[in-house]
Amino acid sequence: MNRRSSFLLLAALFCSPSLAHGERLDTVIDSLLARGYSSPLAAVARLQAVEDSPADDAPLAQRHLYQAAIGRYAAQERRPAMAALAQQASAALEKMARDEQCRACAVDQHLIQARWALTQRDADRAQAMLDRIDSRREELSSLQRQQLHYLRARQYQLQSRLDMGIREALLADELSGRHEADRLMAQNLLAVLNVYLGDYRRTIEISKATHARAARLGFTQAVAEAKLNMGFAHLRSGRRDLQLQLLGDVLALTRGDDGLAIIQSTAVSNLADYWLNQRDYRRALDYSEQAVELAGRIDDPLTLAYALVNRGASKAGLGQIEAGVADATEAIALTERIGARTDHIGMLQELVNIHEHAGDYRNAFLALRRVETLQQEITRQAREKAVLDLQEKYASESRQREIERLAAANRLKEAELAAQALRRQLWAAFSLALVLLAVVLVQWLRRSRRANLRLSRDVADLAEQSIHDPLTRVFNRRHGHALLAGYARAVDACAPGAPPSLGLMLLDIDFFKQVNDNHGHPAGDKVLVEVAQRLRVLLREQDSVVRWGGEEFLLLLPGLQATALPALADRLLRTIGAPAIALADKDITLTASIGAISAPFAGSTDIDALIQLADLALYRAKASGRNRALCIAARQEALDPAALARDLAAAQQAGQIGMTVVPGPSRNAG
Repeated sequence: MNRRSSFLLLAALFCSPSLAHGERLDTVIDSLLARGYSSPLAAVARLQAVEDSPADDAPLAQRHLYQAAIGRYAAQERRPAMAALAQQASAALEKMARDEQCRACAVDQHLIQARWALTQRDADRAQAMLDRIDSRREELSSLQRQQLHYLRARQYQLQSRLDMGIREALLADELSGRHEADRLMAQNLLAVLNVYLGDYRRTIEISKATHARAARLGFTQAVAEAKLNMGFAHLRSGRRDLQLQLLGDVLALTRGDDGLAIIQSTAVSNLADYWLNQRDYRRALDYSEQAVELAGRIDDPLTLAYALVNRGASKAGLGQIEAGVADATEAIALTERIGARTDHIGMLQELVNIHEHAGDYRNAFLALRRVETLQQEITRQAREKAVLDLQEKYASESRQREIERLAAANRLKEAELAAQALRRQLWAAFSLALVLLAVVLVQWLRRSRRANLRLSRDVADLAEQSIHDPLTRVFNRRHGHALLAGYARAVDACAPGAPPSLGLMLLDIDFFKQVNDNHGHPAGDKVLVEVAQRLRVLLREQDSVVRWGGEEFLLLLPGLQATALPALADRLLRTIGAPAIALADKDITLTASIGAISAPFAGSTDIDALIQLADLALYRAKASGRNRALCIAARQEALDPAALARDLAAAQQAGQIGMTVVPGPSRNAG
């Protein structure tokens, strides 16, 4: 069957440089955070080999740093030796917190316990630990805040609260800063959560970017994990040839490295699933037996569950139905015990396949009913994530599908009653009734599967539509507000006095109404699409283009300060102005007017007020003849943007602000 949540545990592991003796503690920790590690086992060994390992009488800061790092990496492993190290580090931090009043030590002790609980698949215990940390949020360092959000995302994934998990993973990504390993961990987890939601296009995009960065840094395990994520997404997209190639790459990367056994086990289990779909049950059984042995060695119940259910499906394919059902039932019990609801659904779906393969349609139907009950919550989260404003449109379709499901269930009940009556009268008639019942069940199962596939496609399409403008394919205004809210959260998460920079540009196409009046609305639409395309090509990957309204676009430029605005404005004006746009009746050359500002502005991060200033600058640019940009920069500290907006010219004359005019290209050029 398909491995979904196996990717989650893999998202916590990264490759690291080889063990080197004679390093200093702070150097090793910086390297682990910036460049990752080959496995938690290797990370702990590297920490234990530092030349300045702190003794009991070492300064508190040194002991705290060492124990927090040991506990963080040891808590990711289920091996007894690593578990003991994690608990020793936790106890040492607890003693420092109690005897030396080290509040940061208490936070790190709870983080270790939460991470260990997640390694044990105990999401409820992890939640209790993280709630304790959340109550002390104001005391947390940036690294502790990042770990809090990352572990929250893992907790929500285990609890199948996928929308909440994505929110926390995004926050963990934002807080990673220069710690590239933590950033990759958060982005891999984000890819896993999108796998669960069925957004395979986004999974491939995230995994490709993660794979490229990990390969540049030499993160073997991160590369392997990204390949697993991409392999699953290609499987769901019908590209099994790509999946097989990626799985072969993963095995080549991990074979012989005991620290990467969990990745190897997942890849072998996925190979078993591949051969199951090719109906090569003997080869699938061989791979699933290997996966069971590897999963037993690492003592992870979820990995073992996937290996068992694949072995059960392989046995069923070879005619060993009872043995196959037994393996699948054991896998279902494992996922139910650890509370992995989404994975539990996958196990039940495989049990449906085994019963259907054996012709046992009654048990297949019963298992499918359990799947439907559990699937409802996952489907709800996927729809709420992207289609809140479109639910009513599709409510009638949902009601119709429910009517069809109830009608099929009613037909099943009537057929069963008829079969019971006929059994008492005539065995021949009873046999015929069973055949008819089987036909009804097979048709119902097929309709249900087709309906589920349609729903998955609907969710993916609507998720895309809810954030993009349908004409230009840039972000719509509603998503623009969400991006601005994300900047506000980033400001709140930063240290006081050090907010991140965000360039803001309002761009308006000059004389756009004349294009519509003279050439028609289709020509106007073509102009808007072409301008949006030119903006996307010019700007950076991290920049965002938002259709703010009509012919007006808002550009969000993370990290761009006020001094860089004029140069970018000049490039924008030239890019929009050339080449000319070919319409049906003639070629036209466009110009645009721009108002630009950068946050923080004179210490203020009030986005609404700064957008109002950018709008005023745009108005002045248009009033001054169009085809130009007006960039506002603060000349004094502690200015009130709202007050400046009342009289921009007076503020300039008073020396409070500076306004740089950037002329556009000559309208006769080209």
